[in-house]
Order: sequence, then structure tokens, then C-alpha cells
Amino acid sequence: MQTIPPSELSIGDYHAAAPRWLSKTSLRDYGEHGPAWWKLRYIDRAIPNKRPDGALQGMALDCLLTEGLEQYMSRFIVRPEGIDLRTTAGKQWRAANEGKEILGIDDGLIIEEAAEAVTSCCEWNEIEDRGLAQHTLRWETTLGFGLQSRPDWISRDGKTIWDLKKTHDLSRFGKQAVDLGYHLQAAIAVWCLRQQKIAVENVYLIAVEWERGARCKAYRVPQFAIEGGENLLLSYATDIADRMKSGDWTHHQDEPEDLPIPDWQARNMA
Repeated sequence: MQTIPPSELSIGDYHAAAPRWLSKTSLRDYGEHGPAWWKLRYIDRAIPNKRPDGALQGMALDCLLTEGLEQYMSRFIVRPEGIDLRTTAGKQWRAANEGKEILGIDDGLIIEEAAEAVTSCCEWNEIEDRGLAQHTLRWETTLGFGLQSRPDWISRDGKTIWDLKKTHDLSRFGKQAVDLGYHLQAAIAVWCLRQQKIAVENVYLIAVEWERGARCKAYRVPQFAIEGGENLLLSYATDIADRMKSGDWTHHQDEPEDLPIPDWQARNMA
């Protein structure tokens, strides 16, 4: 199995690779924002990249569990109680920790418990025994760009993928997975490995709550969800390729659509 280890491709370079290499984030942005916005963001670089709310906590937890305590402590620090960054003492503390990402006091408590919950997960022994952390998978397509995926862990034979996900509610994690395109992410990884003649047998999402007393559950992504992600992948990728060739990034609508009223609201109107 051919992968790019984290020592050769940093997470920052991975996310900055579009439009040469497209990942779940850039493909999902195309579906969510449309072609004109996508061109401005990824080709013209006219729209700055903004970190989503809550992304810092996920990055910190990923780092702790996939890269280890030493790397985590070199990149992140928890703001001590009573430190106000607007004061002289706060500014001195900030200067002494220049270059590190700052986590809040509550986040510092949660991350320890979240990490403990993950390492108690039913899949953790398998991850420790067989997992390669933060390796990038890439597939050079014929569309004018490549596809890439960076699972948190992938087994050495490429047949199992584990991805760590932060959530605020395990009972609604299935909806979160669809809304945030985790099935699209899984499909990209499966396709990249398929080009290497590797058939992925299982994709697991390791969902951990971001709260005190965190719980963790491992979920197997069903095949129909991966196939749904593949359909999205094909739709977005072919449309982007067509627009790259034509230079037309405007949004077109052939005819009006019915207002998409949810079924439960429609029933209440009857």
C-alpha cells in the first residue's frame, strides 16, 4: 500500500492542496456553496479560509491521539485559570507560548476525558496494533485534478479505516455524519485504495462526545452510505472538471423547483 506519511505532508499542506488535490472539504464546499463561490475560494483565492467553530478542539484531540503527548504539548496549551490575555501578565504568558494554539480551561479538562474515552473504545486495541496514523491517500484522476483523503488511522494492509469524530450528542451522530459528509470522506478513501487494488472491508467512525464525562462509540459505516458518498463524489468531481474545462462557473437552473418543505411540516399544513 502506497501512502504519504505525515512527515512528508503536513496537515496544513494537505488542506492547502486544492484545487490540485481535492478532499472531502473542498468537494463538500462545492455542493454547499455552488460553483461561483468555489472558484473564488479555491482557484482565485479571493475568499480566505476560515476555521469552523469547534475545529480547534478536534485538531487538538486528533494530535494527542494520533501523534502523541509530546507533539500535542508542542502545538497546544491550555490557558491557566485566572489568565486574562488583555492584561500585561496575560500578554507575557502569551508571548512565552508563542506559536501554540490556546485551548480554554474547560477544553483542557474535556480533552483528557475524551482521550481516555477513545482509548477505552472497543476498536482501540485494533488501532494500536494495526493502525498507521495520519497517512494521506491520493489518487491521480483523469479529470485535471487528484483526490485525496487523510484518515486518522488506516490499517497496514489498507483494508480497515478508522476516523475520529467529535460530537456533542451521540444520539444524533448519524445525522451529523450525513450533514458533514463523513460518507463522502469515506468514499474518497475507498476509491483511493481501490486504485491500488485494495478492497476496503470496514470503515469505522470513532465518535467521542466533547463534554465532561465524555462517552465514545465506534460506528461501522454501512456499504449503502459509502455508495451514497461515491455518488456525491462522482457528481461533484465531474461537474468541477467540466467547469474547469469550460471556464463557466455561473449557476444554472433549467426550470423552477417545488419549495422543499419537510414532510412533517407539510403534514401540519394539511
